[in-house]
Amino acid sequence: MKRWLLGTHQGAVSPHHLDYYLDEFTFRFNRRRSASRGKLFYRLLEQGVNVGPVTYSEIIQGEQPTHKA
Repeated sequence: MKRWLLGTHQGAVSPHHLDYYLDEFTFRFNRRRSASRGKLFYRLLEQGVNVGPVTYSEIIQGEQPTHKA
């Protein structure tokens, strides 16, 4: 994990956001040999179409994003 943080992120991960980076690392590690990787990409695109944009202030304030109707 230290190699991933130093190599991929050049050590520029703030302690405040460390949980989010670790969640991403866990997600990628658990799916590294997944047979349905294309389906994951499809679901990501589907989510991008169905969920409205989120502003930086909404992320920081912890508000829930609005969904498209």
